[in-house]
Amino acid sequence: MARGRLKGIFLLIGVTLAMVAGGATVLAALPSTTNYELNSYGFGSGGTSNSSTGNYSLEGITGEISSQADSTTTYTLKPGYVETQQANVPKVTLSNPSNYYDKLLFVLDQQGNPTDALYALQVCVGADWVAGSCGTTTLYVKSDHTLGSTLNITDYQTYSSWGSGSGNTIIGLTPGTTYYIRAKATQGKFTESAYGPSSNATTSSQSISFCLFAGASCGSGSTTSFSGLVAGSASASSPNLGLTFSTNADSGGSVYIYSTGKLQSVAHPAGIINSATADLSLSGVTSGYGARVTSAPSFTITPIYAGSGNNVGIISTTINTMLDSASPINSSATIQLQAKASNTTPAATDYADTATVIAAARF
Repeated sequence: MARGRLKGIFLLIGVTLAMVAGGATVLAALPSTTNYELNSYGFGSGGTSNSSTGNYSLEGITGEISSQADSTTTYTLKPGYVETQQANVPKVTLSNPSNYYDKLLFVLDQQGNPTDALYALQVCVGADWVAGSCGTTTLYVKSDHTLGSTLNITDYQTYSSWGSGSGNTIIGLTPGTTYYIRAKATQGKFTESAYGPSSNATTSSQSISFCLFAGASCGSGSTTSFSGLVAGSASASSPNLGLTFSTNADSGGSVYIYSTGKLQSVAHPAGIINSATADLSLSGVTSGYGARVTSAPSFTITPIYAGSGNNVGIISTTINTMLDSASPINSSATIQLQAKASNTTPAATDYADTATVIAAARF
């Protein structure tokens, strides 16, 4: 008689001998009670635990059930002792929170794995995995956050290294492209899990938008004037110039200004008010013409244009940086022009200059 054990209940295995065609056949009845039945069983015959060489390691046991994995669309069940050692299958979420065109944010969900667990991230471009196949080139998130076609041991990173709850970005991506990502975990030998569910996000296209206007909003005109130039006094433009600038360029962009460098009269060609960086309120400054930024949230203002009162910066034939941002931006600014005529400046109503304001992004 042999004994099997199930949840503390001893089961007797009955053995019946029968003669079949002159031979002996052993028939073993399945062990059962009135409450339980063991439909399959085996007797282990030993195994090996962590047998290894310099390049390989093996852990095995004989006498285990051998079968294909049972699975649904949501779960997979594999038989065997080694499967019980595997790390928990992690999740990962991919998103584009800031109109990125060349990167995406991923955030890992450890699913209860310990802090020393390592995670590998697999990426599929333009299509999700179908029956485990990417359909295009399978890529991996490398330790430097770029994508590569190989997965090395150094590309397995801890939850902390991947940015913890804040996540991190995959860089060097293609604008206007959808990426799919999934993760797997491991914690030492024989523990690597299957890949978890996938998540996807799409990079934006590169963008830049700029508008310069004289008035309340974009499209309200592009001409401003001085209400009257009085000798010895500074006069401000009305209305002020306004601008809006938006770009998702990683390194932001700048706004520049240049002109002929002077206010000049057609009626009196000798009548010229040259542009200069100066405080027009000073008596020693007999004449001058320039610009200052009166409002520019989110921008860095070039110092000569950041003055207050009647302090203005030169508008010359040289292109000068007026505003700058070192990161993606979506903001506006207001520019005021000021001029001062001297006592010897010929009187005329047609003093004018054409100022050009341009914007450029650093992609």
